[in-house]
Amino acid sequence: MKRLLAIFIVLISAAAVAQQPSLPLQAGGTLVLMTGAAEVELANDEAVANFYYEAQDADLTRAQSTVNQRVGDGTAALRRADPKAQIETSGYSSYPVYSSGSNRTITGWRVRQGVTVRTDNLTALAKTVAAAQPTLALGGVDFRLSKAARDKVEAQLIQLAIANLNSRFAAAGQSMGVPANRIRVEEINFGVREAAPPQPMMMRSAMQSSDAVPPPVFESGRSIERLTVTGKARFLP
Repeated sequence: MKRLLAIFIVLISAAAVAQQPSLPLQAGGTLVLMTGAAEVELANDEAVANFYYEAQDADLTRAQSTVNQRVGDGTAALRRADPKAQIETSGYSSYPVYSSGSNRTITGWRVRQGVTVRTDNLTALAKTVAAAQPTLALGGVDFRLSKAARDKVEAQLIQLAIANLNSRFAAAGQSMGVPANRIRVEEINFGVREAAPPQPMMMRSAMQSSDAVPPPVFESGRSIERLTVTGKARFLP
């Protein structure tokens, strides 16, 4: 009976200790928060070209047939010019055209479809675009880094960002009279990786009436990948 009572008293004491708020551990030195950053500039290695064709006719069927024929011819020309390119059609739409005035009636139909080309063959890009321009209108070209290029630069960004963070800790320690061997990094957090906006196309083109379209001039430009990192370090006395 005495043994059970002793166990009961021990359990009550343990429960009382568990209910008490935990006290923070007192660590020596000074806790310092810092932010490091890295930036890498690379040549764009991928282009996305957007084409479209739009037709208007009093008869919806004729308008659709015209768009279908033009887009088919345009995509075929693009495949011949760049067989390895990724080609997608999108945004097929048709809507009525109304007359002006109070008694509005349908006078025709406008039909439109888009074509997107993604390619890493930047050397042949101008000729590829020119091959489709007799049939399709060029809406725009964006230059960017491919996923493979962005994945490849990630390790370099991490190394540079941490090196920059460590150098800032070292500079702070030097200004406070703390030698490098008394600095202990306790925590590192990586921020959101950022990229500069893709380079815009260097030229825009309207629908061409002639079958012979001179190749446009493009400059792929460069993109900048950025990474930030925050860290906590303790400067020991």
